[in-house]
Amino acid sequence: MGVDLSFKSRGERFNVRAAAIIKHEGYILCDYERGSDFSILPGGRIQRGEGSAVALKRELAEELEIDVLVGEPCIITESFYDGEQNERYHEIAFYYVIDRPKNLAFSPGSICYSHVEDGKNFDFSWVKATPEDLMRVNLEPKAIHHHFIDLPSTPIHVIINE
Repeated sequence: MGVDLSFKSRGERFNVRAAAIIKHEGYILCDYERGSDFSILPGGRIQRGEGSAVALKRELAEELEIDVLVGEPCIITESFYDGEQNERYHEIAFYYVIDRPKNLAFSPGSICYSHVEDGKNFDFSWVKATPEDLMRVNLEPKAIHHHFIDLPSTPIHVIINE
């Protein structure tokens, strides 16, 4: 197991992560940690010496037991926000469009997959890709919901200050 690109110092945290935009029939796959108040897209932290595409492939295999082809990033973000335990976050994220693998259940309105990692429970579900539904599940980051709904035709870089 490698070392995550996540560093903490005096109330601040720096993360580098890769995430998948997996859409199917007007829905997008969201990841929810039980007990939290928000959802994210599937993926996770990149490890030292690991490229973002390799990290995403590894994370999806760990979290969803799926094997995917990862191309080029669609969206790259630099986010600055207040997170848990009064920490100020600086996060760089690489978002990739991933085709839904056939072995990933498509069951809108219910949990399609669950897993436990480090004692935490995660549920994956298909959420209608509309502004209202993404807000309902509190998908983060909110600032790029419109890009998750209408994917950019060329890669974009977005800076988010919250």
